[in-house]
Amino acid sequence: MKEDRAAGTKVLQFKVRSGGTIVIDVDRCLGCETQACVKVCTIQGGPLVLDGERQVPSLRWSLSEIERGGCVECLGCELDCELYGKRAVHIELPLPGFDAYLSTAAESLVYQIDRGGQCQS
Repeated sequence: MKEDRAAGTKVLQFKVRSGGTIVIDVDRCLGCETQACVKVCTIQGGPLVLDGERQVPSLRWSLSEIERGGCVECLGCELDCELYGKRAVHIELPLPGFDAYLSTAAESLVYQIDRGGQCQS
């Protein structure tokens, strides 16, 4: 776990096989009653476990094991945290060609959610 001094928060951040990054704002996890990200990750056989002392997500394997494929990149931790948790998980995965595809889409983007979880029109 590392501290993001600019934001003043503690984050759990790790790379995954695709070259993407998973970032969990651990301070936001404090007091989360659902622990949704850990539950879905456990079902998928992934790297997240619950830190028994602080009741926040932690890693069960080394960073190198996770980067070699320990995380299956199912996106479940982000989705479940968004729906049932405290919106503490953010995943960035490389999607080559996605921006080019969006620029050719027939309909424009209706809304976008920023990193703070706010809807932007």
